[in-house]
Amino acid sequence: MRLETVDGDFVVVNVDRVSFVRRYRGENDTSAVNFEKGNYLVVKGSLDSVMTILAEG
Repeated sequence: MRLETVDGDFVVVNVDRVSFVRRYRGENDTSAVNFEKGNYLVVKGSLDSVMTILAEG
C-alpha cells in the first residue's frame, strides 16, 4: 500500500507487516504505522483515513 510521509515522500507499506496504527503525538492529521519489530513510520492522514487505506489494500 502506498502512503505519504509527513515530508511529502511516498513509501510502500506491506499491510501484512503492520502491527497497529495510532495517532502520532496527539495530532489528528498524522498517524504512526507500527511494524513487527517496533519500527514505525509517520504518515499523513488521520487514524480513520489510514486505517481505511490499509483495510482496502
